[in-house]
Amino acid sequence: MNKKSQSERRQYTRAKRALKIEYRLYKHKGVVVDGAWQTSVTENMSIVGILFKSDIHCVIGDVIELRVVMSGILDVFRGFGRVVRVEKNKKNSGFLTAITFVDESSKLVKTNIPL
Repeated sequence: MNKKSQSERRQYTRAKRALKIEYRLYKHKGVVVDGAWQTSVTENMSIVGILFKSDIHCVIGDVIELRVVMSGILDVFRGFGRVVRVEKNKKNSGFLTAITFVDESSKLVKTNIPL
């Protein structure tokens, strides 16, 4: 029998995958910002979100605009994610940032991603 630990809150299986991600801060504390694009890799992903390494210190509730790319040419995901967890990266500098996918397309002021 496979039991979840008491502290486990995940509802969906996560796959440990290292895929290229391009991301930028889109909304900080509810205000639309024009953050610079950054490049990183994913730590793991599920059908509802991604955990990735970030140089940007976000706060819970911020919205990230992101593109996940496989092999440099195949778009896995283009869209937005709301930050649900931020931790200082223990392995090196930066942060581990967890996002859950959200639909910001109806609320867009501006974006460089064709939806």
